[in-house]
Amino acid sequence: MKELPGDVFVTGQLLATQMSALIDQGVMTFINNRPDMEVSLQPTSEELEKIARDRGVDYHHIPMTGGVTQGLIEASKTVFSDLPRPIVAFCASGMRSSVLWAFANVQVLGVDEVMNALTKTGFNLEQIRVPLAQSLKK
Repeated sequence: MKELPGDVFVTGQLLATQMSALIDQGVMTFINNRPDMEVSLQPTSEELEKIARDRGVDYHHIPMTGGVTQGLIEASKTVFSDLPRPIVAFCASGMRSSVLWAFANVQVLGVDEVMNALTKTGFNLEQIRVPLAQSLKK
């Protein structure tokens, strides 16, 4: 699990037992950025949402299947700004979740701070620097 600013963590696919353990450790919100059935034996969003909801934890499914869209950015801005922390966002590797976090937070943190945070996670996402800067002009 990799930490980003704002009490946000990104990781790869979570299983039911891992979600339960994270809830026991105090996680208050999960964001699933992985589309259902991307690979076989992957738990469905519905299964994971039930675990979270049964434990009183927020859960949001914002699947990213291709590039970053304005709809994905807006949905991510809402959850990253409005929901209780700590937040764990996940996908196959944590990279898509990191990208969506970046676009959701660039207005507040700025491009350089966002890129520095991404670099610290170990993801090489330099290719989003220009689109991040362009998103500030919209």
